[in-house]
Amino acid sequence: MKETLFMRQLGIYFEDFLPVNQKRSKHTIAAYSHSFALFFKFLHEAKNMPHYLVDYKHLTVQLFDEFLAWLEKERNCSAATKRARMSAITSFLKYASRREMAALKACNAAMVMGLPRVAHNSFPYFTVEEIRIILNLPDARTRLGGRDLVLLSLLYDSAARAQELCDLCVDDIKFGNPTKVKLLGKGKKMREVPVSEEVARLVKYHIQRNGLEKKSPLFSSQTREKMTVACMRNLTNKYVKIAKQKHPALFNEPKYSPHSFRHSKAIHMLEAGTALVYIRNFLGHSSIQSTEVYARVNHQAVEKALANRKIPRLSPSNAPANAEYVALPTFLIAQR
Repeated sequence: MKETLFMRQLGIYFEDFLPVNQKRSKHTIAAYSHSFALFFKFLHEAKNMPHYLVDYKHLTVQLFDEFLAWLEKERNCSAATKRARMSAITSFLKYASRREMAALKACNAAMVMGLPRVAHNSFPYFTVEEIRIILNLPDARTRLGGRDLVLLSLLYDSAARAQELCDLCVDDIKFGNPTKVKLLGKGKKMREVPVSEEVARLVKYHIQRNGLEKKSPLFSSQTREKMTVACMRNLTNKYVKIAKQKHPALFNEPKYSPHSFRHSKAIHMLEAGTALVYIRNFLGHSSIQSTEVYARVNHQAVEKALANRKIPRLSPSNAPANAEYVALPTFLIAQR
């Protein structure tokens, strides 16, 4: 079967340009590959077009419009997610258009589309009361319940990104006074963040209970493999759903994610009077502008939260992914 120019260049882009020339992290490449996997899924389902027949002539403004509509309707994707998917495709087309004239028209079509706008001053986070409720839901008497309790507690207390927590190994935890967690963030930037005594005790108990060694992943799935972001997202959704059922007057945001714990920690630190520059360092932001979004939260929400200016203690009362629709190109599968 003859390979199209689009597929040939896409293979070079993933196998050579991104990892070698651009030195992009494996997580960035995996995110880009997922965007193309979804694009091929859309073409297969909505256009009955297999990925190996796709060429630049097919990539039009109308097609990209339909792709974004499909993401929203079939995948329930937010504006931020649609922006990320389209951004990955546009980045490749910019690369391709500098090498092949045939890609120029497709690149122009993607750039004419623009990226879906995202409201940067709106994000889902938990109140102090909601955090306490969630952290008291896992049954720590069971192995998985105990894991969930430690994971959710550390996710909040460290304000780690989901991938940062997935990448944690036992020897990334430095027990002491205070206990510190070593996190590998965006751009391979390393930072150490302190955690509370309560969370440190939970983590130590988790390590001992499961007989984890120094190089072992701190958190694993039910199959004993390294925890994935998708698994963490499912876990978060599970407990938020339970919490909503038990407390229908609370948890009013339309959608929460593991990142909501990070947002929540930042908001609670701000409400407790912590300086923005310290919050920036704690979160691992490269500039203070990224952190200032937390200072622009809804005024009424801040007034309500200021009734309790203390960052919550994390000592809970109960303490002691799908197969692809069709075979994808090997250069995409290798990144997933």
